[in-house]
Amino acid sequence: MGSRLLTVIIPSRGMLPLLEQCLATLWRSLDAAGVAERSCVAVVDNASQPPLPPRRIAAGGAELIRLDGHHSFSRANNLAARHLPAANYLLLNNDVLLAPSAIGEMLGLFRRIPQAGICGARLVFPDGSLQHAGVVFGPGQQGPYHLLRAQPSHLMPRLEREFQAVTGACLLIRGELWDELGGLDESYPFGLEDIDFCLRARQLGWRIFCCQDSESLHFESMTPGRVKLDVGSRKQFMSRWQGHYTIDG
Repeated sequence: MGSRLLTVIIPSRGMLPLLEQCLATLWRSLDAAGVAERSCVAVVDNASQPPLPPRRIAAGGAELIRLDGHHSFSRANNLAARHLPAANYLLLNNDVLLAPSAIGEMLGLFRRIPQAGICGARLVFPDGSLQHAGVVFGPGQQGPYHLLRAQPSHLMPRLEREFQAVTGACLLIRGELWDELGGLDESYPFGLEDIDFCLRARQLGWRIFCCQDSESLHFESMTPGRVKLDVGSRKQFMSRWQGHYTIDG
């Protein structure tokens, strides 16, 4: 692990122009937090056709890990974390454009709250409405959902808040916790592996927060075929966790 403070992992299947914007805003946020020199970025090319061009990924400041066959979101992240171990991991979707202050806020929360193992970020749609400001759980088959999703941002207070779970679209995780849980569960096809990880972390006594000061932009579900894969993941998640979380939504 050495002195590496942070490994950022961005799985991507195509979508090169958006990925390049993601990388540009990521490095601005790393610079603003003063941690760029102690961080590295891995782009996991999840069997893009055509493959992501190595020179353009390198120009964006990232190391390219190429998967010739399509793998789950969990598998892609776990491979990158093993390849580039660090004291903390930031899982980041390729369709998230980070606010300059986002990474500094999340790392700052870790410094202030030693029991915090996971920190999420406030994310908004292009129209400024909320995409994510924390995950809550409804009764019956409703399960986990994003609090105040698609509602005006001003309805959600700016104070950091503790949750049972936050989204994996922008997810800071302590390396100690990542190792303790063995990374993400690779049995999920695509979707809810992040919520599963959060609930498993809470079982071990870790706390989960969402930073609310800044707003990062999230286009959401841009990867082709992504929504269809959610069906199997949700069935698996509910079979495992229904009745084992607090109804808070």
